[in-house]
Amino acid sequence: MLRPCSKEEFESCIDLAYSLALDPERSGYPSYRDGIKTKEAFIERSYKAFERDTEELLLFVHEGEVRGLIHYYWLPEDGYLQTICFNIAEATCEALSEFLEYAGERFKGYEVMMGFPAENGSAVDWLSSHGLECIESDFNNTAFLDRLGDIPEPCGVIRIGRENYELFRTLHVKIEGDMYWNSERILADIDNWIIFVREKDGAPQGAVYFTELNEGWFEIFGIDLDQGQNDPDTFKELLSAALADAKRRNGRFMTFFCEEEHEAAAQECGFECIGGYRCFSTRIE
Repeated sequence: MLRPCSKEEFESCIDLAYSLALDPERSGYPSYRDGIKTKEAFIERSYKAFERDTEELLLFVHEGEVRGLIHYYWLPEDGYLQTICFNIAEATCEALSEFLEYAGERFKGYEVMMGFPAENGSAVDWLSSHGLECIESDFNNTAFLDRLGDIPEPCGVIRIGRENYELFRTLHVKIEGDMYWNSERILADIDNWIIFVREKDGAPQGAVYFTELNEGWFEIFGIDLDQGQNDPDTFKELLSAALADAKRRNGRFMTFFCEEEHEAAAQECGFECIGGYRCFSTRIE
C-alpha cells in the first residue's frame, strides 16, 4: 500500500531509506553509491518534498510494515513526472504497480520517467514486461579528478561560445531529437555550459558538453560524433578535454553516463564504472 509520507514518518525511516539507496538491487536512481553523494545529501534532497508544491514522498507499506520510500516530482507546464527515489526493501513489483496506478489517477497525459540500476532485476524485468519503454541503457561512471595525474592537452579541440556556436549546433541538431537539452536550450543557457568541439579542416568531428551540478561536481551530458561514427580517438580526446578542464576548475568529480560501445574508452580515460543504468518511460493515458 502507498500513502503520503509525513515529515515525522520520514525522519523515522531515514536509515532504512538510505540503506536501500546504497543497494543497487533494491533502489532507483539517482544512485547514492557513486562515491559523490552522501547521506546528508539524501536527507537534504528528501526534505525538499515538504517545501515544494510539485514534489511528494510516499511510504510503501507491505504486510503492515514500512518497507520503502518513493520520491517524485512533476512539471505541470511540461506534463512531465520523474521519480528521484524508489527504494523498496521487498515486493518491488507491487510497489511499481501501485505507484503507476496512483500516478495514473492524478497525472493524466503526463510522461513518466523512472530510472533504475541494471542490477535491480525485479524493477527492470517488471517495467519491461508491463509496456514501459527502455529509452536509455548506459553505464554510470565517476571520475575522481584528484586521483588522476596530468591529463595531456588534446589536439584540435576548441572551446565553444556564442561566437562559434554553429560548430556545435551542426553536430547536436542531428542527434537531439526530442531531448530536453536541444541546441536552442543550451544556447539560451550557454553561460552554464562548457562545450568543446574537435575540428579537422574547419569541420566539426565531435563535441562534448558538460556543466557543473554542484560545487566541484561536473556531469557530461553527451558526446556527439559526426554522423554517429564510432571514432575512439575523437571520443577519448573529447573526454580528456572535459576532464582536464574540470580539473583546472578545481573539480573533484565528473559523472558520465556512457553507452556500452564507449565504456572501455571511458575507463581508459580514468572513469570508474559505478554500475548499469536503465531509464523507462511511459505516457499516462
